[in-house]
Amino acid sequence: MQLRRYAWISLIVAVGVIFLKVSAYLLTNSISLLSDALESIVNVLGATAAMWALAVAEQPPDDEHAYGHDKAEFFSSGFEGALIMVAAFGISGSAIWRLINPSDVDVDAIGIGLAVLTSVINFALARWLFQAAKKHESIALEADAHHLMSDVITSIVVVAGVILVGITQWHWLDPIMAFVVGLNIIRMGWQLIRRSLDGLLDPAFTTDEIAQVHGILDKFASNDISFHAIRTRKSGIRRFVSLHVLVPGDWSVQRGHELSEEIESALHTVVANLHVITHLEPKEDPASFIDIPLHRGKSVR
Repeated sequence: MQLRRYAWISLIVAVGVIFLKVSAYLLTNSISLLSDALESIVNVLGATAAMWALAVAEQPPDDEHAYGHDKAEFFSSGFEGALIMVAAFGISGSAIWRLINPSDVDVDAIGIGLAVLTSVINFALARWLFQAAKKHESIALEADAHHLMSDVITSIVVVAGVILVGITQWHWLDPIMAFVVGLNIIRMGWQLIRRSLDGLLDPAFTTDEIAQVHGILDKFASNDISFHAIRTRKSGIRRFVSLHVLVPGDWSVQRGHELSEEIESALHTVVANLHVITHLEPKEDPASFIDIPLHRGKSVR
C-alpha cells in the first residue's frame, strides 16, 4: 500500500492540474495550452495504471509465480508510454488543423498564470516521485515522474509561445509550438515503451553492479577457489546471480556448502533484493570448466 499511496497522490494532483490547464485554455484560446491539457489526461490514465501495477507487484510470491509479481510495473510503464504516443499524435493533428485554420490567441495574464502554476505543481510532484522511485526501485513511479517532468517542460514551452504571440502578433506561432510539444511527447513515449520492453526481457546488471559482483568474488578467489559461468539478470526490483564455484575435489560437502553461504552473504551486502544460485564443481575435472551456453544463436524449440 505504501507505493500505491504515491500513485493516489499523483492521480489527485493530475485531476487538479487538468482543471487549471483547461481554465487557462478557455481564457486564452491557445491550441498549445489545450494540447498541454490533453497531455495531462494521460497523467490521470497513467497514474491509474500505476496503481493497478503496484497493487499486483506488491503481492508476495505464490505457487504460480514463485519469483513474485514485480514485472507488473513494466506493463504499467509500457501502457503509459502507449497512451503518451496516442496523445502526442492527437496534439500534432490539432496543431496542423489550427495552422491551416488560424485563430486569434488572447494573451490573458490569469490564463498564463494558471499554466505557470501547473508547472510548479508538476515539478514538485515529479521530484518527489523520482525520490520514491529511486528508494523503492519502482519503474512505474519513475515512468510517472518522467512524464510529469516532460509535462513541466511542455508547459514552459507553451507559455513562452503564448507570450511571444502576444508580443509579435504572429498567431501561427501557437500551433507551431503545439506541434513541437507533440514531437517531444512522441520521443518520451517511445523511450518509455522501449525501456518497458527491455525490462520484460530480464536485462543483465548494469556495469557498476557487475563490477560490484566481481569485486566480491575476487575477495574469495585463490589457488583453490575460482569462478566461471557468472550470469546476471534483473526482474522488476529483484536481482539474480548464478555462478559456478570451482573448489578442490577432496573438499567435504560441508566445507563447500559453507563457502557458498559466505559468498552469497557477501553478495547480498552490495546488491539489494538479490537471489544467488551457486553450483559447486571439482577443479580437477576438465568438464567443470565448460561454460554451457544458454542456447545462444539458435532456437530452443
